[in-house]
Formats: sequence, structure tokens, C-alpha cells
Amino acid sequence: MSERRRVLSHAVLGAITLSVLATVLFFVFNTGSARASSTSNSVIDAEAAGPLCFAFIGLITFTAIIFFTGTDRGEGLRSELNGAPRGALTLFTRDPLIGLMSIAPLFGLFFSVAALLWHSFAAAPVTPGTVWGDFTSSPLPFFALFAATISSTNFGLALAGLIVAVRSRVRLALTLVFADVVLGIGAGALFAWFSLSSTVITASVFLPLAMVSVVALLGTRRLAASTLDAEERISARARRRSPTPPPYDALDRGETVLLKIANRNPRRREFLLATGTRFVHARTAANGTTEVIDEAAPNQLVEATTRTDHGHTTAVVRFRDRPAMRLPGTDAEEASEFAHRLTVLARSGILPD
Repeated sequence: MSERRRVLSHAVLGAITLSVLATVLFFVFNTGSARASSTSNSVIDAEAAGPLCFAFIGLITFTAIIFFTGTDRGEGLRSELNGAPRGALTLFTRDPLIGLMSIAPLFGLFFSVAALLWHSFAAAPVTPGTVWGDFTSSPLPFFALFAATISSTNFGLALAGLIVAVRSRVRLALTLVFADVVLGIGAGALFAWFSLSSTVITASVFLPLAMVSVVALLGTRRLAASTLDAEERISARARRRSPTPPPYDALDRGETVLLKIANRNPRRREFLLATGTRFVHARTAANGTTEVIDEAAPNQLVEATTRTDHGHTTAVVRFRDRPAMRLPGTDAEEASEFAHRLTVLARSGILPD
């Protein structure tokens, strides 16, 4: 599946799921028998069904980003292998622009269609001249809710994009996350209010606001993408300036060198390394990286000694059930110290000071 189709299908699925949930809530409220809480005897009047579900639209669309984060987007192992970021970072920096920009119109369309269904089954009388009251008598309330939903969704996504852009500044990012929740509650209250307000006034406010929200979302997407690009350039520059020197580039992630010795040949540099998980015989390749010649498990290690061959000191490491590793051309004093410490480590499991 292409990236564009994946994001679009995720947006459609989210819009359908949430509009169905809102519809279920409406019909529960519409019966006039829903209780205010599990411990309360007071019920929610059927007249509140419309405003309450409008409030749900405002809250859920402003915080819509929660449906586009995490690892439930088919990214999983594929993203870990290619290094692509996931969740909101992917949405704002990797996914096609059309995927991000389609979320708000899809949410607006499905919620507005759902509101048409709600109004057709409303049990309580409605007030003419309001958005909720005129929903089936004029197309203007439909477009007003459509524009309001686009505005709420885009501004909520824009705030999420801003969080992505400043994610390295933890306190600011957490403050913006808290602000997102508070503003989402405010958006819910605003939607409940405008469901009972004048249709003409509501449409005249939210139609231009929807266009402003598109500009805001485009701006935060560009900001998030430029921030990621800058971080990647800095990271690449740091890798170029400070490459991992041999023999440490042969280590696995998290692997630590306990003991190390190298020969004195600058043209054919070889190493013996003892780590917490293996013993390695390595050498520097022609391209400057480290090539592993041989390796053994720590429990195979028996002892280390030194010997002199033609006036040159050789470090010898012996193992159980496998050939020894030899490193000729070492410094005599360094080889002796290495052999002593490695032998103590092999026999006692403790690295001497």
C-alpha cells in the first residue's frame, strides 16, 4: 500500500469510527433517559442531545492527533529497520502532504452527515434560526458545521505539529501537550455553544476560519519538517567529524570494552578486545574500519600469556575447545599487564584494578 493510500485510509477509518461513536452517544442522549453520572439520579434531557454531541465533535476533532500516533499504523518493524520515525513525527515530516491535509475535510464530512441523521431523529423540539434547529431545512448549517470541524481539526493538528517541532525542548513540549488538552475542552464548549447560536453568524465566522486553519497547518508542517532536516544535518555532520575510531566501530550497541591491546604496526593494526559478551580478535581494514578476524565466548577463555619471538613480544590468549588467539608485535610491558589482568578475569570473573 502506498504512503498516500495508507494515510487516507487511516483518516477515513478514524472519521467513520468517531462519527459512529458520536451517533451512538446521540441516540443514548436522545432517549432522555441517560443519567448524568453512574451515582446520580438526574437524567440528561433529550434537548441536550444535539449540543452534547456537537461538544463531542469539537473535543474529538481538536485532539484528533491521538488517532495518528503510536505503532498501530503498519509501521512497526519496517520503520525500525529503515530508521523512519513513527506517529506524529511521521505524519508531519514523512507522510505525503495530501494525507495530512485530508484529515480535516474527511472528519468534517462524516460528522456533518452524522448530524443530519441525528436531526432527523431528534426527539425534542429545536429552535429555528440556530445551527442545530435549521440543520435539515437549509444547507447553511451543514456547511457551518463542516467548516467548524475543519477549523477545529486543523488547529489541533497544527498544535501537534508545533509540539513535533519543539520536541527536543521537553518542558515546552509538555506544556503544549497540556495546552492541547485544555484547548480541546474549550473547543468542545465552543461547539456546544454554536449549535444553539445563529446559523448566519456561525457560518460567517467559521468559513473564513477554516481557510486560516489550513494556512496554520501548512506552516506548522513546514516548521516540523525543517526542524527534522536541521537535526539530521547536525547528526550527519557530527558523524563525519567524530566517527567511531577503530576498534570501537566493531562493537555492538551497548557493548563495552573491558580490556584491550593493540600491536605496534601502524600499517596493519590488530587488536585483542575483551568485552562483557565476547572476546574479539580484530584488525583495521583498508577503508579504515574494523574487521573482526575471530571471536570467542567469555566462558571459553582460559588464560593469557606472553612470549618473545625473534625479539618481539606476542600476546597469546588460550581458550577451551578452540585455537588460541595471538597478537605479535605488542609492547612487552603492556602485553604483560594485559595477560595478567585477563587471566585474573578469566579465573575469578573480576577485573583487577
